[in-house]
Amino acid sequence: MNRRYKIMAVVLVLLIAAMVVLQALKPQPLNWYPSYSKIDKIPLGAYVFYDQLENKSERTAIEEVTVPPFERLMDSLGDGTYFFLNDQVSFDKAERDKLLKWVGRGNTLFVSATYQSAMLLDTLGLEQKNFYDPKTLTRKPLLNLTNPSLKAKTPYLMNKDTGSSYFAEIDTAKTTVLGVYDIMQDKDSTKIKEPKVNFVKVPFEKGTVYLHLFPQAFSNFFLLQGNHAKYADNVLAYLPQDGKLYVDQYYKSGVAINTSPLFLIFNNRYLKWAYYTVLIIALLWVIFEGKRKQRSVPVVKPMPNQSLDFTRTIAGMYLEKNENRQIALHQINYFLEYLRSKYRIATEPLSGEVVSTIAQKSGVDFARTKELMDYIVWVRQSPNVNENGLIKLNTMIEKFKAQH
Repeated sequence: MNRRYKIMAVVLVLLIAAMVVLQALKPQPLNWYPSYSKIDKIPLGAYVFYDQLENKSERTAIEEVTVPPFERLMDSLGDGTYFFLNDQVSFDKAERDKLLKWVGRGNTLFVSATYQSAMLLDTLGLEQKNFYDPKTLTRKPLLNLTNPSLKAKTPYLMNKDTGSSYFAEIDTAKTTVLGVYDIMQDKDSTKIKEPKVNFVKVPFEKGTVYLHLFPQAFSNFFLLQGNHAKYADNVLAYLPQDGKLYVDQYYKSGVAINTSPLFLIFNNRYLKWAYYTVLIIALLWVIFEGKRKQRSVPVVKPMPNQSLDFTRTIAGMYLEKNENRQIALHQINYFLEYLRSKYRIATEPLSGEVVSTIAQKSGVDFARTKELMDYIVWVRQSPNVNENGLIKLNTMIEKFKAQH
């Protein structure tokens, strides 16, 4: 390596080192992921809540459940309260039936989640909707309870634009409204002008179900603001103090910590940039040192990929037999799987609530989204689909994907 190459290598290394230092010194942005995990100290983690629950709660019998509720209920689960906290809690039919059977024996179920289980809501005669007010740009919720002894004089303000949902329909004959909320309007945080129900109590046989639609109330960000911890205390005041408290740690958006060496390196910004520096230096050494020593490598043609030919053959068989409906159903299944994997939402059944959620998460206009979903339902119900219908379905799906 001559003198000129050495100077260039030194300059490059210095520039890379300067970049690493600047990146390391740059403050990390806040992570607003709604994990609700007991180990997360991010704004929407639940480290503070669970720490207070374990250390300062008057309860002596608290059990953390790290397995699915169905599996835990298969064992001899004693009397008490089953507590769920997460951004989304979705029970399947078997799980719902097991939980409600346990509640019916005189126990309590408490679920605080922005998105509640559709099967549970249907059983209890409730309907949940997302709230959006086009008249205001802000989405800061104001919260309060309805019980005069627990109601605050001034509503509790979540000083952060966040999504919110409410109970649009309840069975007033058996459902008790315990809490309401509204979006702050005109920077007035002193009153809830248009209350929307977000906390209810529903008796079920001998037991009780509490559903709360604002899990942010138990987050680190909310609890550490002013007297907001009082709101969380008052919500939990409805839970019976006798019996065991079963705290769910299975339905959590936050994943468990990975203890692999590479994860530990990349989770620490200093170790991460040191790792990158070593890789870059090794790459530079290969470029400059290997220039004279490398030998020509013979070109080896890769094995041909037959996947495309196979797909074309299968598609040709469908087209030759004019099985347009089968092609359309396959296309619909692939599209719905795409929505489930990308946005983590349930797509069955294609109800108005599901369509609204898809439109909100994808950013596609609600009318266009509803038009596509209605057409998908029509195709599924039609005994035959002609070529024009198949082309129309493909065009609508491609336009939807291009817009989000």
